[in-house]
Amino acid sequence: MVLSMLMSPMAVHAGSIFVDVNGDGEVNIADVNAVIDYILSGQSESPIDLEKNYLSAKEFGAVGDGETDDTEALETLFEAAFMLKKAVYFDPGTYLIRRSLPLRSGMEIYGGEETYLRKQVAMVASLTEPAVKGQTYVVLNTVSGLKVGDQFVIVDNAGANQCTNGIVTAIDGYRVSFTNVISDQQSDFPGCIKDYDAGAKVSNSFALLRSWSSRFECDGVYIHDLTLYGSRRNSEPRVWSNSCIHMDSYYPGGYTGNTGIEYRNVQRDMVVSNVVIINSPCDGISDQGEGGLIVRDCVIENSAMHGVHLGTKYSNAIIANNTMTGNGTAGAGVFFCQEVNNVFVDNNTITSFNHGCSDQEFGTAARDVTVRNNVFSNINSTVFDFMMATSNFHGSGLQISNNQIVNLKSTLFGGKYLDNVIISDNVVKNVLQQPQHVISVTQSRNVVISGNTLVPLVSTGDAVDSTETVNLIQDANSWNN
Repeated sequence: MVLSMLMSPMAVHAGSIFVDVNGDGEVNIADVNAVIDYILSGQSESPIDLEKNYLSAKEFGAVGDGETDDTEALETLFEAAFMLKKAVYFDPGTYLIRRSLPLRSGMEIYGGEETYLRKQVAMVASLTEPAVKGQTYVVLNTVSGLKVGDQFVIVDNAGANQCTNGIVTAIDGYRVSFTNVISDQQSDFPGCIKDYDAGAKVSNSFALLRSWSSRFECDGVYIHDLTLYGSRRNSEPRVWSNSCIHMDSYYPGGYTGNTGIEYRNVQRDMVVSNVVIINSPCDGISDQGEGGLIVRDCVIENSAMHGVHLGTKYSNAIIANNTMTGNGTAGAGVFFCQEVNNVFVDNNTITSFNHGCSDQEFGTAARDVTVRNNVFSNINSTVFDFMMATSNFHGSGLQISNNQIVNLKSTLFGGKYLDNVIISDNVVKNVLQQPQHVISVTQSRNVVISGNTLVPLVSTGDAVDSTETVNLIQDANSWNN
């Protein structure tokens, strides 16, 4: 599985990733493989000759002084780079933006030391009047910190962002006009897709880099050597689509089935390398596309939700050599939505999340997932949480091996309705809180638990809970040395 995953997911869309690396006059499978091999080798320099193939932020009028609004200059740069098939290069500096910069197919985005992309100061407000279908405005309790041109969102009671592309066009007192309308259609997320009661939260937060649905195809994006500062603060509502990097997924016919809009493509194949993401208001990286993600050698710090979020039916991802820290109260270092498959999580350091790795609540379990050689510390709840599968869709092919867990506070592993599971050679170095069981695998089949070490044994029950599990093998575990 691992070898096929390393090569196949990114190669299947030849011509969509990067530029002509080998100089043969065309972009083809050889270029795709050259770039992937380069990234996986761990080298930090770009394989692209930037002297020939880039447009720079400052030559397009961006200032990068940490005070000037560079939004329009960078939007022009991104459009020009896409049209001319050239890379985007951020000269050293701090660039302030007020709305998401659009990712497009084949875009390469590079920075370097002391290159920062930052959103301006966040505001949090609430609706003082309901916002209903057909409106092109909202009325807020405060407009402090909100400006014309800002992107903003409305958050429903469940914390989901249902208004992803509202751009402020006018502010008159507490009445804020914006692009598009309040709508009950989910066709292209053109505005807000439902009615909202007074009191609903409003924020001018947004994803710094984001694909934009059927407006653009967005396959094969490469982001390298940037520092992204999100807007997270304690008073801001947590909104899933306001991750610092967000790749959307849009399926033919839309979500409602009656919109009459056919999307040209789903989003896939993104590489994020040597990127630092700080203070994301939700996930550090949220990829809701079809698959083919590589996240390597990145730092994701103080995310309000997940470090990396893989969306429903996501296929083929490599998450390797990263350092991730959360806020300790929610989310997972790596989160799998429903029916995720073929994921490789290797050699990461993951600290202060609710879970180290977990799957979707009330969803369908992940398949063919390998989590190995990672260090997990100060995880609040179950470190590896795969309890959310349903009986009619078993997770399968899960391997948790050679990980170190520091300061265990709860169960090491929890799984339900799983097939073909290997939990081996994991070491728990310290226990802060007594778990009822070290490992809980219930209503599962073909489970091997081997060579694991926990010092000392503090379980209040059996080390392994295997209720209704068929064909369980336990070998050479050390629960009490």
